[in-house]
Amino acid sequence: MRRIHLDARIASPQSQAHLSNYGDTDVLNKALLVELLTKEKPNIIVNYAIPFTWDATKALPNYAKISQAGLGAFSPIQVLAPSTIASAIYSSGIEATLVVGNLPDITIPIIHGMAKHHDMALPVCGAGNVGLIEMAIRRQVAQEHNVNDSQVRVSLVAHHIHWVAPREPGYSNEAPFLLKIVIDGVDVTEECGNSRVLMNRAIVEQYEDGAGFSSTTGLLAGRLIKALLDESGQQYHLHLPAPNGLPGGYPCLVQNGNIQVKMPSEWSLQHAVDIMQKAQQRDGIDSIGDDGTIHFNQDSIDILQRELKMTLPKTVTPVELEKVAKQQISVAKSAISAET
Repeated sequence: MRRIHLDARIASPQSQAHLSNYGDTDVLNKALLVELLTKEKPNIIVNYAIPFTWDATKALPNYAKISQAGLGAFSPIQVLAPSTIASAIYSSGIEATLVVGNLPDITIPIIHGMAKHHDMALPVCGAGNVGLIEMAIRRQVAQEHNVNDSQVRVSLVAHHIHWVAPREPGYSNEAPFLLKIVIDGVDVTEECGNSRVLMNRAIVEQYEDGAGFSSTTGLLAGRLIKALLDESGQQYHLHLPAPNGLPGGYPCLVQNGNIQVKMPSEWSLQHAVDIMQKAQQRDGIDSIGDDGTIHFNQDSIDILQRELKMTLPKTVTPVELEKVAKQQISVAKSAISAET
């Protein structure tokens, strides 16, 4: 009931949509995607497709140890589908806005790098992650201060690892972030106590054990789509992952289809980006090159080799992504098959 209540606060009661179902479409088949995009001519494309879901590895007895490598260590798998879609959008010639739902804090910066040397549409941002955390903190603070959550304003710069760390074993819970909490115009951040403890408590208490969060993420994506399509000049204040290719998630202003990072005046954008790059290093990736090349942490490489017998190169260039992704999928499936 807690998450249903949370979802209801995010959702809009008015919605109109058209659905076309193409069955078991191979999202990695660029030619097929170009054909579908040319036919449908969508205004916005939101991708959550992924060729292998990491949730399947939770059946492994050493899952907690594998998780210490960070989900970013599996970014070749995560970026495969959205990069194919980005390429298909460009080739189709349609004018469509791309939103990436799978690991956007990392996959979108990779695609932005790849697009410097490959013909690809640029994703504008992601949906979920920082938005999930912001909503949880806002509701938690409202409950603890006995106010309506509409009286609470949260400004948060956070990475997807902040979302998974309190919920999953193995993930680092030390990644840096920025948080400011205002109630009725008054800064109460210090009064709320230790920010990390508050954030962890909010995530755990507002999203109950065993609950999926796809519906909440979908509602956040719906709010984003509405904002991007609105040409009236109305302003939408949203928390979005990887706006315009930045690493991590930020408070943003969406207006007339444009996205602008909108943070408290005491925070600089460069400092926020630096914070998110440091958080990214807690998630298996040392850095993402200007061309989209991924530089992995040595610790993550060692963990995958030890726990899964998976060989992850120190660096993976865009042309190597598909090969490495398929190797990762094969090894992970073999491990799961052997266990079950």
